Amino acid sequence: MSAIELPLNGFVDYLRTRGAARVDVANRHISQALEPYSPARDFYRRILSAILAGRRSGDDLAVLRHALAEAPPSRRGNYQAVVDGWRKLLPQLAGTEHVKVQTGRWHDHGLTVKVTPHLAYRLPDGRTEAMFLYLKADPLPAADAAAMLWIAAAAMPQACPGATPVIADVRRGKAFRKVPSGSDYPAWLAAEAGGYRQLRDRLTT
Repeated sequence: MSAIELPLNGFVDYLRTRGAARVDVANRHISQALEPYSPARDFYRRILSAILAGRRSGDDLAVLRHALAEAPPSRRGNYQAVVDGWRKLLPQLAGTEHVKVQTGRWHDHGLTVKVTPHLAYRLPDGRTEAMFLYLKADPLPAADAAAMLWIAAAAMPQACPGATPVIADVRRGKAFRKVPSGSDYPAWLAAEAGGYRQLRDRLTT
């Protein structure tokens, strides 16, 4: 049985979907796995790059202003909404130090979910957080954020040892930090991983 890998947001897209619509999600993942990455099709690539560059430079606002000025007119409104929300989150990052991130992995039922934080930082009190940025127009459902947090926490020893995950719904300026607890939650995710794996196998054989 060959391994199946997909990014964290891809698996969460599957978890969010119900019924026959899950077939469409899995088929989209199959197509994406076969096609090379194209920056031209990545709608948020430029503004995400600007957010990360701003963190590295220490002058977030100047980098973001430049990114908005250079943005294609068709995307500028969306980028402005992202910037407005990110400015609400920036005070939470005051006085932090950059921490290196890598890609961690969560495995279950022949499925591997890749977990790569967008950035990590050490807070003044010594705690380290690894942040994942959600940039889309639709609000991030709390259930999606919870699934992302649990899987990210499981992969954090690889992705950023010692860090706790944070999911930022950037446009709303909202950060999710509460990782679900209890034995029922990982059992549910394991069952969903198995179901996804079975669906992919049926679609590719």
